[in-house]
Amino acid sequence: MHSHAVHRTFTCIVSFALIAIAICSSTSVVGSDLEQALREVLEDELQNNEMPGLRGAVRLATGEVIAVSTGLADREANVPLDNTVGMPGGSTGKTFVAALAMLLVEDGSLALDDQVSGYLGEEDWFPRLPNHETMEVRHLLSHSAGLDDYPNTRTLWILSAWRAIRRGGIKFSTEELIRFVTNRDPFFAVGEGFAYSDSGYLVLGKLLEASTGQAYYDMLTDRILKPLNLHEIRPANVSVLPDITPGYMRGARNLRKDGTMKIDPTGEWTGGGLVTNPTMLVRFYAALANGEVVTPESFKTMVTSGWKNPDTPDVHYGFGMFVRDGGAIVEHGGLFPGYRTHVRHYVQPNLTISIQSNRDGPINMEGIVDRIADSMFK
Repeated sequence: MHSHAVHRTFTCIVSFALIAIAICSSTSVVGSDLEQALREVLEDELQNNEMPGLRGAVRLATGEVIAVSTGLADREANVPLDNTVGMPGGSTGKTFVAALAMLLVEDGSLALDDQVSGYLGEEDWFPRLPNHETMEVRHLLSHSAGLDDYPNTRTLWILSAWRAIRRGGIKFSTEELIRFVTNRDPFFAVGEGFAYSDSGYLVLGKLLEASTGQAYYDMLTDRILKPLNLHEIRPANVSVLPDITPGYMRGARNLRKDGTMKIDPTGEWTGGGLVTNPTMLVRFYAALANGEVVTPESFKTMVTSGWKNPDTPDVHYGFGMFVRDGGAIVEHGGLFPGYRTHVRHYVQPNLTISIQSNRDGPINMEGIVDRIADSMFK
């Protein structure tokens, strides 16, 4: 599931300017001072937001990563949170999907202008998707295909309540989640608007598999996770996820005694679908921006593509990430029931920040990232 990151204006520009100045300044704090600055922000935000736990990581331009955890991983057992235990990262996983898609474009396995129908036209649900005759790969990558988002559908919530009562938990297959947005009018013609859609990224996952004959998680592991040694990122492809913290949904624990979640994680798939931590996220985002995942030309395409609203020229959605200030900042938020995640990369200072909590709900994750940037590089 996703976090609807929205418009950031003056504060984002100020944060970027402060960081750029501080990185180049001999007065910026270093070493243990940076860790202490990070800790102070996290501990303050932990209390302000009544979180069980909160953790963050900062990757500096040198490649050094500073990671701090505060609070509890398990409130009932009084287990402290650490920097490596897993949490579902929600929609931050979409950036991995988009990066893999660009690798396949580089390979020639698909093209951004390919019609989606050429890969998925035989699926029984595909002809019932809005804009199915005109959508291209690039439209799925940038949420500009005109599709609805399954969390917005009444059918999802009705069936979720029924399954929670009758089955004791909520679980949907990928195909079910796609079907929730079929037989609807499109929001707009392809390429002429933006509508965030987890369903669209599930369709994209089906397309990536159809274009290669390989499973998405296998390709992700072989092409991105193993080469970058992102060994603490794992697929959320089983109902019982090993080595994760409990998450807290409106204060209630989301894990049962048998290790299953009240909302099964397997349906999320290419809408997110990864267990991660802030250290792994800052390493991935920095590697992506620095040409270590896709080519610099492909990364530029990821940043510059997508529909741009003339009313909000400082922010748009590229391929798998929100883009701000003309490409100076790329980022993504993530929400999975019981967890919140955010990752941001400042391109010119080559600085990356990520935070993660085992509590969902209304938390200003972008604002916390702003505070970290401002306090560490003042």
